[in-house]
Parts: sequence; C-alpha cells; structure tokens
Amino acid sequence: MTAVDSPPTGDSLDAGNRAGSLGLSLIPAAIVIAASAFVGSFAGHPDRLGGAYQPLMNAGVLLRGFGMFLSVVIVWGALRSRGASRPLLALAILSGPIAYGIVAAIGMLAYFPPGQAAYYGINPIFIATIGGQCAAAAVAEAVWRWRSRRRGQDRGRPVTWRLAMVFVVGLAVVFGTVVYDGGVPFFYVYQRGYLLLFT
Repeated sequence: MTAVDSPPTGDSLDAGNRAGSLGLSLIPAAIVIAASAFVGSFAGHPDRLGGAYQPLMNAGVLLRGFGMFLSVVIVWGALRSRGASRPLLALAILSGPIAYGIVAAIGMLAYFPPGQAAYYGINPIFIATIGGQCAAAAVAEAVWRWRSRRRGQDRGRPVTWRLAMVFVVGLAVVFGTVVYDGGVPFFYVYQRGYLLLFT
C-alpha cells in the first residue's frame, strides 16, 4: 500500500505564502551581498578577469547600487499582490541598506576595532540608501495602485499626499547626505559623531 499525499491545508498554503513573501523582501539584500562579494573578490586583481575586468567591475558596482537604492521596485508589486504585511514591506525597503551597512562594517574590521567598524556601517551612504529605497517604494506603490485600478480593483488613489511626502522626504535624505556639496556637510556631522563616541 502506498501513502497518499494529503492535499495542502489552508495553514500550509499561508505558511508557504509567508515564506515566499519573506524571500521576496530579502531580494534587495541578496543583490547587495552578491554584488559586494563579487567586487570584493576581484577588486585589484585584473589578471583574474583579463579584458573583462573593467566592464565586470563596473557592472558589479552598478548592481550593488541598484540593490541599495532601487531594487525595492522589483519586489514591491509582487509583495503587494500577495497581500504582504507592513513589516514585510518595510523589510523590503530596509534589507538592501542593512545588508550594505553590515558588509561595510565587516570590511572595516580589518582596520578598526568592532565598535568603530560598526559605526562605519552607518555611514552617509547607508542613510542615503534608506531614503532612496523609501522614495522608490513610494513610486512602486503608486504604480501598483494605478495598475490595480486599471484592472478594475480599487486599491486607493494612486497618488496621495502620504506617498508624495515619502517620495519627497526620501529624495531629500539622498540629496542631503550624499549629493549636496558632494556630501561634505553631512559627512562633517558624521565625523563629529565619531569623535564624540570614540575620542
């Protein structure tokens, strides 16, 4: 007699859906980690890649930047369509920046004690990535609502003052931390924090 597989229950389907949504929300982190590992493995070793060294390194750096600033766009619609919870949507926004901060801090362990390396992980680029991902998520949410409305599903107005505010504040964070005057004014604040904590 052979065992017959029982059909999946509602609970197991819900668990699978939650696991899939969790995996989707971690895609930005996976992009950042994979691109950082590639760049870190081959940086300064052009002999390993030959003539493809410069294009591949540029592609790796661009991919890492995509994971840090815009990758939430590719997961937002899928998460919203699955009915993902707000914590999972927040994780989609933060997983790329957090992965970057952790990778940056680990890289600095070769030069600094753990506390100072951890502080390096929250550098201006880390803060800018949070702003960039929030702005990108606001756009992705507006597009998702617009597409849902075109399919006859009312998911709310595509553009609201809250979404506009998140977009503007996110861009303002990027501008204030790394764009304005080359990021020098904010880096001064960051350095003052370092001196306050470690000297």
